[in-house]
Amino acid sequence: MDFSAVQFGDEILGYNESSTFSEDSSAYADLYAGDAGEAFSPGGEFTHDTHDGDFISSGEYQESRTVLVDGSDHYGVSAVSVDRKEELVWMGNSGGHVTSYLSTDLMKYTSFQVHATEEIRDIWAYDLGILALTPTSLNMRTRQGIPAFTHQSPQLENMQCMLQLGGNFSHRLLLGGHQSSMVEFDLTRQEQTRCHQVGEQGCVILRDHPRFVCHGDLTGRIVLHDPRTMRQEHSFQAHTGSLSDFDVLGNYIATCGLSNRMGQLLGDQFVMVFDLRMMKLSLPLRALVPPFLLRFVPGLSSCLAVVSPVGQWQLMDAGQPDNAIMSLSYQINCVPESVITTFDVASSSQAIVFGDSLGSLHLFTSGSKPTFNNFSQETMMPDLPEQTQTMPLTDKTASLASIPMYYPTSALLSEWPEQYMKVGYRPTPPVDAAILSSMKIVGSIGYAPNLHNKKRNQVPYKFNRTKGQKSSASENVLGKNDEGITVHVPWRYRKLEIKYGKLGMDDFDYDQYNRTSFSGLDMSLPNSYCNPMIQMFYYIAPLRALMMSHLCEREFCLVCELGFLFHMLDVSMGQGIPCHASNFLRAFRTIPEASAMSLTLSDQDNRAKINFASKIQSWNRFVLQQLHTETLEDRANHSHVDSLDERMFQNSCQIDTSLEEPEITKAEEGHIVERQDKREYSPVAVIFGSHVVSINKCTRCNHEIHKDTTSLLVNLTFPESLEAGRCSFSSVVERSMSLEQTRQAWCDSCTRYQPIEQWRRYKTLPDILAMNCGLDSAQDFRFWKHQFELLLTDVRDKKREEEKKKSEAKYGNNDKELSKANERNTPSLTTAGSPSTPSKRYPDSSSSQPSPARPCRYGQGCTRHDCRFWHPGRDAGEGQQPAHVLSLLDQTMEYSWVPPGMRAKLNEDGTVSLSDITKSELEDAKDNECGVVYELVGVVSHIADPRFPDKNNLVACIRVGPGYHVRAKVSSVSHWYLFNDISIQPIGQEEALWFPLGWKTPCVLYWQRRQLPSESHSVEQINPITVDVFGEDKSLAQRGRKRITFTPLTADEMPGEGDLVAMDAEFVNLHQEEAEIRSDGTRTTIKPSQKSVARITCIRGQGPLEGTPFLDDYISTQEQVVDYLTQFSGIKPGDLDANFSQKHLTTLKSTYVKLRYLVDKGVKFVGHGLKNDFRVINMTVPMAQLIDTVHLFHMSHNRMVSLKFLAWHFLKLKIQSVTHDSIEDARTALALYQKYCELKANGDLVMELQTLYEAGKKAQWKVPGEEEED
Repeated sequence: MDFSAVQFGDEILGYNESSTFSEDSSAYADLYAGDAGEAFSPGGEFTHDTHDGDFISSGEYQESRTVLVDGSDHYGVSAVSVDRKEELVWMGNSGGHVTSYLSTDLMKYTSFQVHATEEIRDIWAYDLGILALTPTSLNMRTRQGIPAFTHQSPQLENMQCMLQLGGNFSHRLLLGGHQSSMVEFDLTRQEQTRCHQVGEQGCVILRDHPRFVCHGDLTGRIVLHDPRTMRQEHSFQAHTGSLSDFDVLGNYIATCGLSNRMGQLLGDQFVMVFDLRMMKLSLPLRALVPPFLLRFVPGLSSCLAVVSPVGQWQLMDAGQPDNAIMSLSYQINCVPESVITTFDVASSSQAIVFGDSLGSLHLFTSGSKPTFNNFSQETMMPDLPEQTQTMPLTDKTASLASIPMYYPTSALLSEWPEQYMKVGYRPTPPVDAAILSSMKIVGSIGYAPNLHNKKRNQVPYKFNRTKGQKSSASENVLGKNDEGITVHVPWRYRKLEIKYGKLGMDDFDYDQYNRTSFSGLDMSLPNSYCNPMIQMFYYIAPLRALMMSHLCEREFCLVCELGFLFHMLDVSMGQGIPCHASNFLRAFRTIPEASAMSLTLSDQDNRAKINFASKIQSWNRFVLQQLHTETLEDRANHSHVDSLDERMFQNSCQIDTSLEEPEITKAEEGHIVERQDKREYSPVAVIFGSHVVSINKCTRCNHEIHKDTTSLLVNLTFPESLEAGRCSFSSVVERSMSLEQTRQAWCDSCTRYQPIEQWRRYKTLPDILAMNCGLDSAQDFRFWKHQFELLLTDVRDKKREEEKKKSEAKYGNNDKELSKANERNTPSLTTAGSPSTPSKRYPDSSSSQPSPARPCRYGQGCTRHDCRFWHPGRDAGEGQQPAHVLSLLDQTMEYSWVPPGMRAKLNEDGTVSLSDITKSELEDAKDNECGVVYELVGVVSHIADPRFPDKNNLVACIRVGPGYHVRAKVSSVSHWYLFNDISIQPIGQEEALWFPLGWKTPCVLYWQRRQLPSESHSVEQINPITVDVFGEDKSLAQRGRKRITFTPLTADEMPGEGDLVAMDAEFVNLHQEEAEIRSDGTRTTIKPSQKSVARITCIRGQGPLEGTPFLDDYISTQEQVVDYLTQFSGIKPGDLDANFSQKHLTTLKSTYVKLRYLVDKGVKFVGHGLKNDFRVINMTVPMAQLIDTVHLFHMSHNRMVSLKFLAWHFLKLKIQSVTHDSIEDARTALALYQKYCELKANGDLVMELQTLYEAGKKAQWKVPGEEEED
C-alpha cells in the first residue's frame, strides 16, 4: 500500500504564517526553531511554556553520569548502543574507536581501534560479540575486544546503518547506506549473501518489526519490506524534505525530520505517528523540543523519547496526541557548543545514554538501583594477579613456617601416565633357522653348535614403536575369546547397522535382509533390545490370541499395546516392511518399576558396558509378571479354572485329593503346618502358570509354612561343583524346579532368625514352560562349558572306537602300525550340518592331522598340550586342551547338550521328573503315563563378537507354527527362523540348538507342550474394538473453553467397507535425525528422526456432510519434545499440555482404537503421504485401503509433487500459506482424489500429468507468488 500521495498541509501540522524560523541563529537553530519563531540561544536554554515548569522539576529520570570518552573532544560520539545481553554500553566515535562501559557507573571495560581513518557509523551488540559498521567495512569483535572478522566488498561504499533480523532470521544482517542497494550478510557463515535494490535515494535508517523490515531514505520516505523475501509491501512519505530519525514499536511508527517550505528545508516541530493497523497517519504530536532523534521506550506502552540537537529531550505518549505536549522534559548537562549526535534506550527502560559531538557520554537513570537489562548475563572479568605476601631475605626473625605450602591443582611433570609406568619386557628375538635345523633334543633341552655369526653375549634388538599398536589391532581383527580361541560370527547373527539414503526408509531395500513372508521389528528405537522377546511372544499362538482379544481403558497398558503390535505384524505379512514397536516401548518406559530395574535404556548408554544377557532375562521375568498383573480377574470368576487345574492335575498324577491339608494342621510329631494360598488367576497364568507349593521349614522348631503360588517361569540353577561329571540338561532343569536349599530367614514361631529349609512342590505343570538360563556368573558358565566338553569328548572317543574297529577288520590284527597311522588321519567328528565353510583357523575334523614328516622339535619332551606337530609315541589329539574340542562347535551343528524335547512327569510327592528326548525320538513322542512331552519352540541368545565389544546383540531362534504359515499364504508346516531385528532367515532345528561358546550364549528358552488342552487355549482372537470406541470421549484439557472443530459421527453415518475417509496427521520431533555427509557430498541417514503424532484429523468422504471432520484430536504427550515443527505442523507449545491447551486433547490410545476400527471395517483412507502418517502413528494398514495422492499424481522416474503444488495446479487453491492445517490438507487430498477420478474417467490423466510436470519445472515447483515451498 503506497501512502506517498498523502498531503500534509500546514493547517494539519499546526503551522501558520507566523511560524517562521530565524535566520541569524546557529545552523541547527535554523533548521529547528522554537515556538513563534524564537531561536535557541547558544547556551542551549529552552523557553518552556509556563504550565510546564512542574513537569521539569518532578522528572523521573536524572542525569547520573557524564564521562569523556577515548579520543577526548577531538572525536565526537557517532554511535551508541546499550547491550541487550550484558550490563554494558558501547560507544563508537568519529575516529574509528570503540569503547565499552560497565554498569550504570560507566566503568571502562574494553577499548579498541576498529578503523584508522573512518568513523563508526553504527554499532550493535548480539550474542556472539560486537558489530561495528564503518563507511566501507563491517567488523566483529568479541566483548573482550578480540577480533573475529572484518568484511569488505565493493558493495560497501558509503554505509550508514545496519539491522539484525529477529526470530528465525537472526543469522541475517542487513547493511544500508547512501547507495542503491541494501547488502545482506550471513552471520553464521560470515559471508555476504545477496543485495536488495532500494532505489537511488539509498537506505539511511533501518528498524526491525515482527512483520516488516523498515527502512528510511533521504527523501523522507519509509518503506516496509517482507522479512522473508525483502519484497516491498508498503511505503509512505513521512516528511516532504528529509528524514531525521524514526522508530517502530507494536502498531506505531514514529518519525521526525525536515519539510520543504518556502524553498528551504526546515525542521518539523511535530512527530508523525503512523498506525500500522490501518496503514494511515494518526494525529501528529507537537513536541516541546525540536525533534531530531527519537526512540520508543521499551516496556512503556507507546512512550517516546524525543531529543533535540542542543540537549533538550522529553517523554511523550504516542497514543494520546492531545496530552503529548504535557509530557515530561529534561535538559542534558552538555557544553553549549556541543550537539547531541546519538542516543539509545536500555531494554529495562531504566537508563538512557546520549552522545554528543565533543566526545562526552551522558547517562540518565531512574530508580534507586538502575540496570540496563532485567535479566543480564554475567560479564566476564579479567583474572587479576594474585597478590602474594613478600618477605625480605635479610629478616632473620621471619618465620619460615609462615610460607604456605604449594599444592598444585594439575599433575606434576614427574607424574607419568600409567601406560608409561608399566613394566615392559623386550621380546625374545627369533632363533636362527640354521640353529633349529642342527639342534638335538635331550630331554627338554635342545643343543646346537655355535655358528659364530653373532657376537658373544650380545643380542641385537630392533625396536618398533608401533609394534604394540599393530599387535592389538591384529588381535582385534582376529577376535579371540577369553580362552584364546579365534571366533568368527556369521553375518546373519551380527548387529545390523542400517544407513538410509536420501529418502530415508522409503527407498531402503529390506529384501536383502528378509525374504520371508514374516515381518521384522525396527531396531532404531531406544530399548529395541527386547525385539527378540516380542517376536517370541507373537509366535506363541495362545498368547497372541489373548493379547489381541484384550482392550481396556488404561492409557498405558502393555497387553493392549502388544495386541496392537501383533495386529501390525499380522497385517504386514507379505509386505516386506518391518514394524515399529514405538507405542509398546513408550508404554514400557512409563512403568516406574521398569526404570527402577534399569530395564529402560537411552541412546547415550554404552552398549559395551551393558550385560544384555542378564537384562533380557530380567525383561522376560518382569514383562510376564506385568502381563499377568494387567490381566488379573476375580477368583470367583475363575472357579472353572481352579477345577480345571485340579482335574488336569489328578488325571496326570492320580493323586488322592483327600490328602490335602487344612489351613493349620498338627502333624503326628506335633509339628505345626501353616497353609497360605497366594495364587492369582489370569489368562496369562493359564498359559505360563503352574500351581506351586513353596515350603519353608524351620530346622529348630519344625514349623512349616506352605504357600500356594503361581509360578510363571523357571530360573536354571547349575551345580557348584564340576566333579559330578556329565549330566543331562533335563536333570539340571529338574533340579532347578525342585530346588532345595537352606538359608537364614525369620521364623514366626521362634521369633528370631533361624536356618530355614526351603523347597518347592508342583501340583500342575505349565502349558508353556518359560525358562531363564542364567549363565550370568563365571561358575555357571564353567559348568555349561564343561558339559559341552564332556559331550564332544564322548562323541570323539566313540568315533575313534568305530574307526579303530573298521581299521582292524580291514587290515587284520597283526598290522598295528598301519592301524595307528590310519588312526592319526581319522576325522574326529563329521561336518554334517555345517553352518558355513569351516574356518581354517580351527582344527578341521574332516582334514588329516600333520604327517610324521613334520615332527615337533622337542620330541617327547614337549610340554605344550596344544602343540600341532607330531610327537613319537603319542596318539593324535592326546594331551590337547578341551578348548580345541569346543572349537569343533564352529564346524558342526550335529551335537548339542540342549535337547530338542523333554518329557516331564509330575510325581505323587510334588516333584518333577524330566528326561531328554532326542531328535529322532521327538518325532513319535506322545503324552502317556510316563509324562507329558515338551518341545523347544524358541531360544533367545546373546551374541558377543570379541572384535566389536560395542556391537553385542540379541537374536531369537523361533519355531513358527503351521497357523502362521497358513496366514502368510504358504504351506502349512512348522519351520525354524532366525530373527535378528529386521533380518529374518530360515534355519534348521540344529542351528537353533547350536551354541558356539565363543560368541553365542542362550539366555531364554521356551518349551511348549506338544498336546495343548483345547478347552483352555484358543488360537483364534476376538476383536475387542467395536463401534463403542466412537462414544463421547472427554478432552484432557483443563483450562478455558475447548474449541470443537469436528462433528462426531452418528450411528447411521458409521463408515463401512469401501467408504472413503480423508485423513491427515501432524507430528512433532522427539529426537533429531542423525546423518553424515561424506566428502563427495552424499548424505547418509544413520538414525532417522523420532517423531510423535500430535494431531489426527479424519473427514467424511461421502454423504450430506462430505468434507466435514468427524475426528480432530490433539494427542497429549508426556515425552520431551525437541521441535514442535510449527511451520509445518501448526502445533504450538502448550497445545499438547493438558494444563494449558484449549484444543480437543486426548490420549493416543483413544484415537488409535478409532482408527483401528476404521481399518478393521475396510475403510479406504485418502490422504497425502499416508504411508509416513501411519508409520508414525504406529499402525499398519493394508495397501488396498490406502489412496495416496502422492502416488496418484506421480509419473515414474520423476519427483514426488507436494500437496501444496497439486492444490494450486489442479484446484486453483493456495494452501499452507503460513502453517499447515490438517483439516485443510485432508479436504484438499479428498478434492484431489475426486479430480483424479474425473481425469481418469475422461481419459485425460496422462496428458494432465505431463502438463503438471512441465508447469512444475517451469515454476521450480514453487507456487507462483510465494517464495518458499514447504
